[in-house]
Amino acid sequence: MRVNLEDEEYIIASLPKIWDIAHGLSGFFHKSKEGVFALTNKNIIFVPRFLQLMSNEREKYFGGDKAIVTKLANYSEADLDEDISKNSKSQIIPLNSLVNVESVTIRKVNFLRITFKDEKNKIKKYDFAITKSVISYPQRQPLMYYSLDWTDWVTLLKSHM
Repeated sequence: MRVNLEDEEYIIASLPKIWDIAHGLSGFFHKSKEGVFALTNKNIIFVPRFLQLMSNEREKYFGGDKAIVTKLANYSEADLDEDISKNSKSQIIPLNSLVNVESVTIRKVNFLRITFKDEKNKIKKYDFAITKSVISYPQRQPLMYYSLDWTDWVTLLKSHM
């Protein structure tokens, strides 16, 4: 039985090894986390979780410096629901709360920016990207990001707004 996802909710697309970056004052207190980025028919979900990828698997999700719209292999709705339950820092953004989805360029790097209204009707922004390098001490944090083409994801998310 699902706890966090509705019975008729299903995964449309998902990506591994995505980092989330919060904007504004909340970003000051929010450490970037690596995880799984998933789009369901009702929500955008980010679950902090480390997944190891081989180089050939990386090409499946980020081939040609493009974020490809695909699903994670062997990752079902039950797995997503379980990961949300395990990690209290998971973010669930209802599709009906989206204000804008765009690809923004900051310091020569393209990020997927999602703007939405939270439960208190405040506007929040999160950027999503993958990293070239990560520092592990004192806490795992990204140093440099890949500049990906997010056009397919922007189009997909806007079609579900």
